[in-house]
Amino acid sequence: MKSKFSILLGIIAIAGLSCRESGQKKSLTFADCPVVAQCISNNGDSLIVCDIEQVKDTFNIPLSSLLSSFEVIRLENAEDALTAVDGVVAVSDNYIGIASFKAKAYKLYDKKGNYLRTLSKPGQGPNEYYISIYDSYIDEKNQKVYLISFRATQIMVFDLEGNALEHIPLPYVTHKGRFIIYPEKEMLTMMVLPFLDTPSVIWEQDFKGNVHQEIPSGQFVIKPSDYSNEIWESLNTSKIDFSLVYWLPTRDTLYHYQPENNRLQPRFTLHFNEEVIRHNYIELPNHYLVWLIDKAAWSEMPRFSKILIDKKTMRGCYVDFKLDMLGNIDGPNKISFSRGYFTAIMDSYALKEQLEKALSQPDKLNPEMLKKIKDLNNSITEDDNNIVFIGKLKD
Repeated sequence: MKSKFSILLGIIAIAGLSCRESGQKKSLTFADCPVVAQCISNNGDSLIVCDIEQVKDTFNIPLSSLLSSFEVIRLENAEDALTAVDGVVAVSDNYIGIASFKAKAYKLYDKKGNYLRTLSKPGQGPNEYYISIYDSYIDEKNQKVYLISFRATQIMVFDLEGNALEHIPLPYVTHKGRFIIYPEKEMLTMMVLPFLDTPSVIWEQDFKGNVHQEIPSGQFVIKPSDYSNEIWESLNTSKIDFSLVYWLPTRDTLYHYQPENNRLQPRFTLHFNEEVIRHNYIELPNHYLVWLIDKAAWSEMPRFSKILIDKKTMRGCYVDFKLDMLGNIDGPNKISFSRGYFTAIMDSYALKEQLEKALSQPDKLNPEMLKKIKDLNNSITEDDNNIVFIGKLKD
């Protein structure tokens, strides 16, 4: 998409941010960042286009500026409770579900970190899954957990006691599917990685497997079709956002699926003047977050570049999220913003390393924060099970 539109200025300030450029700290606020995006008319739709060439500075952003709550949860150390940092986390008011490829299981915990049970594992049985779980949802109100694997012909359904219930059949073989459940209607919306054998990229169906409406795969079909690509949705707003993450760098768009008229509305895209960088889009309540995944990021301890764009002012910058709730530590490398929550899993030894680094500079911590970090650091050992961070996103 060509960038040929003028940029309008706006002003916003986010307290507590610091900016670094060329290794030098600068006393700036987010309002000093340039306007990096513009809203254009695209066939009657409003499309926000961010020009990556306009993004200049990098800010350390306190994660608390995006969250209304934050919890540090120590998973218990029993052998059955052990999981890995590659886990994908699902959250409800009182439960945590973790799907881990390395741990080879989908495990359920309470919000205190107590292991409750394993719901499913890889295998060929009727209640087992293929390779790994790709998406999950805990419906605490109706006491159910929904799971879908990398390649699936059904969504598996369990109660919170671990009993298998009637699974939901899918009309097509589904590759890397993500879903939204509407339990009262016994309906769901499915978004999938569109392979050559996938008729539709999005569809709505009932719990019996009957399709009510669908978006044909068409232009979205991935060639060659393989699992190196991803389907992405955030569900952090009232809208159903949808985008694809391509292994080969590709220009693409974040859409909103509109079930009322069964269409995809383009909402956000990134303009690259020259070389396209592999990336994915995350929609937050008040921002768009772009995750840039370049070759330099594939190191032993990668920290991918991220761009944050304010939806109202169109100002943006590169960002590093800091866990200011724990003394501005970096936190884990892999974080997630999904279904209204921030989640992350961190090795206990890695957390202790960062906490001890913060404690080595006590003059930078107020007495309350100093005590909080000391208590947390003293309560864990390097051999403990992993730590889970959970935060509720601000509206």
